[in-house]
Amino acid sequence: MSPDAPNYVFADPFKEIYVPPIRSLAPYASRPGTVSLSGGYPAPELFDVEGLREACDRVMPNLRGLLQYANVEGQPGLLAALTGLCAERGIVCAPDEIMVTGGAQHGMALLSRVLLERGDNVIVEDPAFPNTVQAFRYTGAAVHGVPATSAGVDVDALDEMAARLKPKIVSVVASFSNPGGATVSRERRLQLLQLAVKHRFLLIEDDPYGELRYGGEKVPPIMALADARSRPWVAYTSTLSKTMAPGMRVGWLVAPAEIRRRCVSAKAADDMSNPVWIQEIAAQYIAGGRYHEHVPRIRAAYGARCEALDAALSGILGDRVSYARPEGGMFFWVRLTGGIDATRLLPYAIEKEVVYVPGRGFYLDPSRHADLHAMRLSFVTVDQERLKLGVQRLARALEACEAGEPVSVSLA
Repeated sequence: MSPDAPNYVFADPFKEIYVPPIRSLAPYASRPGTVSLSGGYPAPELFDVEGLREACDRVMPNLRGLLQYANVEGQPGLLAALTGLCAERGIVCAPDEIMVTGGAQHGMALLSRVLLERGDNVIVEDPAFPNTVQAFRYTGAAVHGVPATSAGVDVDALDEMAARLKPKIVSVVASFSNPGGATVSRERRLQLLQLAVKHRFLLIEDDPYGELRYGGEKVPPIMALADARSRPWVAYTSTLSKTMAPGMRVGWLVAPAEIRRRCVSAKAADDMSNPVWIQEIAAQYIAGGRYHEHVPRIRAAYGARCEALDAALSGILGDRVSYARPEGGMFFWVRLTGGIDATRLLPYAIEKEVVYVPGRGFYLDPSRHADLHAMRLSFVTVDQERLKLGVQRLARALEACEAGEPVSVSLA
């Protein structure tokens, strides 16, 4: 390094650059001809471009007024539409409890900033979505993992950990978790509420996938099950990314009024507000009825793809893998049953033109607790035919790996 080079002093959480496992696989997933089962991206061919264009056309006559700064909390029309979506899910929220965010992840980041500081403890499901974990770690708080199974978070383990660690926040994805695809039962959701009251932590339910149910019995969000005693201990984040379009960057947060007010202040320091024009398009799209017409269409399409991946895994790989078919969402959590682990297999899979995310990247401490045989497969971005092709390629990669064949792909 040149002696004249600047010696930047970074904050502790940013001294090392964290690259999520999904992002590191992007160059391979985007290769022409490759079947990508890695990213949790909605299917672009299913975006309701016509409906969004019609909503945009209704907004255009008022465009001049929509190019100005706006309320940090969100546009009144969009807040009303989102309050309606919440009510359909069983969540009744007052105006001082809801705000517009730049996606569900932004809501998690805002809650982290207003509640956490160095020395605090947070508990998340383990394995968990890496960006959620990083949002908590960037505050300086210590993040701890509670085991999650095919039934969701282990409430008995959480009870013990909460008594010991006194966390400020516990975060869960109760419906179709990422990466595990698990759905928490109604009974277990009620137990989580009881633990929040007992241990006095804020229970954050991250619900990006709740509209995408393909089977099983519908379960209300945790906040919808809260009573007067437990409601002050619950926050809820959701998004339009999975049902409308992620490029719009529209989500929302429902939280106790005192927390929400501080999240509004934190958001003002971030970006002043979400783009007004986009908010009004989203509001028109929902209020005009297109949202409620479109969601069943994508639910049917994704449900067929979920069924196709299930059939391909059982028909092609058989007992070489084990998994629980998810009731909804975007992901299968698949475990290799033989001696090959998912990280060792990945270069062979890339060479055979199929990409997935090894499970170890979702664990808080991969060196200690990770299931090295697990992998996350996303099924929504590719159609049924290519899902089958992807599993066929995965089977060929597994055979090559088991045979110890040379592989040209080298991964860091």
